[in-house]
Amino acid sequence: MRYTNEFLGSFIDHAVLDPQLTDEQLKEKMMTGVKYNCKTICVNPSAITIAKECIQDSDTKLCVVCDFPFGSSLTSSKVAQAISIIEQGNVFEIDMVMNYGKLKSGDLNYVIKDIQAMSDVCHQNQVGLKVIVETDALSEDEVKKAVYCCIEGHADFIKTSTGYFKGENIVGADPQLIEMMVKEANGRIKVKGSGCVRSRERLIKLIEKGIDRAGVGCGSTANIMEG
Repeated sequence: MRYTNEFLGSFIDHAVLDPQLTDEQLKEKMMTGVKYNCKTICVNPSAITIAKECIQDSDTKLCVVCDFPFGSSLTSSKVAQAISIIEQGNVFEIDMVMNYGKLKSGDLNYVIKDIQAMSDVCHQNQVGLKVIVETDALSEDEVKKAVYCCIEGHADFIKTSTGYFKGENIVGADPQLIEMMVKEANGRIKVKGSGCVRSRERLIKLIEKGIDRAGVGCGSTANIMEG
């Protein structure tokens, strides 16, 4: 298979999420994602207006994060934010953060209901839902439980990382982890690898392992595309 820029771009969510960026910096970094025909640009809610201007007349779509990066808000708060995001218009997907503290506590019912409430509001409005489960904070068994919860909550994707988790061993979208998640998903949910995807070689390896999408920091997209 020839891994053309067009093909690779179709896998990339170009993430522009640094909260200290000015409006001009946001626009500049978003336009890199548009330049390389990335599948989406992924932004914070307050940057939606700028993002919509950037993707106008392009094939790049809009992805917005919700309850990012901790995922520990009340379900009602997450849903309210999702509604507010969707009301801005032109939203293709929402990336929510799972309450992984509840998952680690063994309260899978809470986690499933949290995801289900979000998938209901998203799907009622023809918006896709990805769930960031923060795999670097989880054991292998907990990752498998996270896959189960995302499937039971009717999410469209399970996603590895926010990129903002602080821990001793940050591996992000590790190829072996992705292989395990894809096997565990068994076609029942799509897998997005995010975190430490900084090179063309890593992106290609993850595609070969079975990811459906990759989260790439806005500083790495050009490096990947330019090889």
